[in-house]
Amino acid sequence: MVHSPAGLLHALEDALAETYATAPLGSQIVSMPESPDIDNENLGRSFRGQRGRVLMRESVNVGAAGGPAPQTDWKPADMTPDLSRAMTAESWKAARDSITYAYGVLPALLNTQATGPLVREAQRHLAQWQLQPIATAIAEETTAKLGTGVSIDVMNPLQAYDAGGRARALSGVIKGLAEAKAAGLSDQQIKNALDFSGVASDMQPSAASAEPPGT
Repeated sequence: MVHSPAGLLHALEDALAETYATAPLGSQIVSMPESPDIDNENLGRSFRGQRGRVLMRESVNVGAAGGPAPQTDWKPADMTPDLSRAMTAESWKAARDSITYAYGVLPALLNTQATGPLVREAQRHLAQWQLQPIATAIAEETTAKLGTGVSIDVMNPLQAYDAGGRARALSGVIKGLAEAKAAGLSDQQIKNALDFSGVASDMQPSAASAEPPGT
């Protein structure tokens, strides 16, 4: 009995593995003429090794079930199971998405059409809501055991380090600092704003360093 998405995914993969290993994929039943002038054995062996091989065959008399042999219906009977009606692909994808979402991985990250921005946001979502709380708990326990402050940050490495992104970020920071100065905010207020926004506080020069040399 399946009790979870993981169990459903396991059952589907086992069923599909068994189906592809044992099912007569690509096999066909082809009616062959009951004529002594045709060597049916050689004709049957010639099917093997061909693309879309024919592994089973029967005579037209058997196909007619003792009645008149069909003269026009030579359409082969396909033995490949119709897995689309069982919705195996849809069920497998839904079970996989449920498992990934439970661990904080957005299912859209596994989409073949995923773009760069989506991948970055999915990675940030995983780091912010799943990994960072775990890292914080590890840091707190390590601090208690070692007796010294320990911090683990998994968010800072996820920042964009491409040239265009860094240039835009720097431009925004400089513009914000200029507007803050024009508004008459103190250095401490600007530092608090930078800390709140997640921008490195060491970008803000201290009041001592801002003073002209020799004062």
